[in-house]
Amino acid sequence: MTKEFNATSLMDELAVPLVRYLSKKTQNNEDANDLAQEALLRMHTFQQTKELDNAKAFLFKTANNLLIDQLRRTKVHNKYLDIEMLDDQTDEEKYSPSAERTVCAEQELAQIYKTVELMPEKVRRAFLMHRGTDMTYPQIAKDMGVTTSMVEKYIVQALKLLRDEIA
Repeated sequence: MTKEFNATSLMDELAVPLVRYLSKKTQNNEDANDLAQEALLRMHTFQQTKELDNAKAFLFKTANNLLIDQLRRTKVHNKYLDIEMLDDQTDEEKYSPSAERTVCAEQELAQIYKTVELMPEKVRRAFLMHRGTDMTYPQIAKDMGVTTSMVEKYIVQALKLLRDEIA
């Protein structure tokens, strides 16, 4: 009876500090009380079979391990919920750009069109033939009546103008 009384008084003595410790760690009194109760139960079960050298250390270590297990379960659960939330979205919702990104892209495109319009005539014509209709440099040179080297210069000039305007 003395051993049982000693264990019960020890549990009563350590219960409040244990709950306080767990409350600080979990930021939730209900979780702290549940973890403390489970740790006390495990200590009581363990004491029935073996004598504890340091019951307080055992109790707090057990409670801390239970807390770590709970945090891991919560993390896995939240990860699962995040995946489920993604699965509920349609492909269009998952991969479509945000409104902000769409507006930025539209502004960049408008700037590109404006820059192309302001290019010198031959530069613009060579650029549009190459990028717009996928013509090769020799084909463009033949169509414009210039050398392939000149077409290369026109394209380089067009790309420089675009890079300077966008950057």
